[in-house]
Amino acid sequence: MRAWWITLLALGGLRRHPLRVLLTVLGVTIAAGSLYSMVGFALGLQRQAEAPFEKLDLLKNIEVWVHADSDHDPDDPDAPAGPDDAETDNEEAPTSQAELDAEPEEKLVLDDALLATIQEIPEVAAAYPQFRLGRVQLRYEEKKQRCMAIGAPRELGLVGAGLELLVAGQFFDLSADKVQVLISEPMVKSLGLASPGDAVGKVVTLEASGLAPRKGDEKAFEFQTQELSATIVGVYEPPQPAIGPLANTLVLPVDVMKDIPGVAFGLRGPGRMGPDGPPEGYSRAIVRVKHTSDLLHVVDQLKEMGLRCRTAVDRLDELRTFFVFLDVLLAAVGTVALVVAALGIINTLLMAVLERYQEIGTYKAVGASDGDVVVLFLTEAVLLGFLGGLGGLALGRVVSYGLEIGINIYARGQGVEAPMVFFNFPTWLSLTTVAFATLMAILAGVWPALRAARIDPIRALRGE
Repeated sequence: MRAWWITLLALGGLRRHPLRVLLTVLGVTIAAGSLYSMVGFALGLQRQAEAPFEKLDLLKNIEVWVHADSDHDPDDPDAPAGPDDAETDNEEAPTSQAELDAEPEEKLVLDDALLATIQEIPEVAAAYPQFRLGRVQLRYEEKKQRCMAIGAPRELGLVGAGLELLVAGQFFDLSADKVQVLISEPMVKSLGLASPGDAVGKVVTLEASGLAPRKGDEKAFEFQTQELSATIVGVYEPPQPAIGPLANTLVLPVDVMKDIPGVAFGLRGPGRMGPDGPPEGYSRAIVRVKHTSDLLHVVDQLKEMGLRCRTAVDRLDELRTFFVFLDVLLAAVGTVALVVAALGIINTLLMAVLERYQEIGTYKAVGASDGDVVVLFLTEAVLLGFLGGLGGLALGRVVSYGLEIGINIYARGQGVEAPMVFFNFPTWLSLTTVAFATLMAILAGVWPALRAARIDPIRALRGE
């Protein structure tokens, strides 16, 4: 019963100066809203960044390359290795002639034969060279679209990779002799087709230009342009946000990609041509395991073969580390705003103590203890923080919604039709924001509450 009476007294105290209380709550609302929206923005970016890993099921993929490429970063074939690369190998250079003589003379080559050997590992679902080619022109009737092409084995559909992204059609048909292609959903409109379902079965023309091995001389390259007709067998929805190359990417079978100009030269290492031509084999390949639990075991086997490996799990961990830092940074900025709002709560409660000096003396004269007075003013602080926290949730949602509308309007003006969501407000973030705003208000109310508890009732009743 005492708790109810204290709550009612606290509400009565706040109602005496509604404008002052409103301004104080508004300050907490703005601070809590900024904290809520900034952390929600960081969480939204993290969700967008992690979406391709989940939708494309990339956690089962292993990127491999040979040790002869160990002096190059896997993300940049022309970049020298850093200290991390040297530590990853866990190998030391031979220090004696005996060790040099003990090294195998045959050089490991990442070619089709080695990929076939990797494919025989029981836990491996697929092993194929990593094909990627930019500046491909796709034509349908009078419509043209610049896009990027990537390669995937025809058998990849049998293990269910990426099938959930298909919005129309199917994956590559193993028995088909004609060239097949998968296009993204944004490309359907660019080609003037009515819908993804309408695009399936249409024949398009692909034009690619680049360096390719000269016929009769594999060590020499020449610039070639090639056109080929392909049938659209499926349309997929790219992971959001679909911007630039992510929105305009087509998928071709690996066996088709091998013969496209520019692919062979790019995979065998541009800028690393020697007197005997480019290095043999592929610079990188993708090994896909059947189950995520098989990942580490397969990585160990690949390293025993002499290959270097990097998994999508490594990339995801690096990504999450960055976003943890971003979350902490934005939360710190929001906390500063809450500290400023807490100063407003201190000012409001101190003014209340001075204005209710005799009232507090009366409470103590009729039996209220110092603790009761402390609880009374802390309850007022709790109400200020709690109401401000709730207001912050509403303000953060409104502001984020308005920003997303503005960003999507601008994106549509730039040709990006797919809606983008940049904010993520999980339940735990909402609860934490309100709780944190309330906690800051309680801390701000400690000093005014202790000052009220020290009031002498006799002097207060005398009006001194």
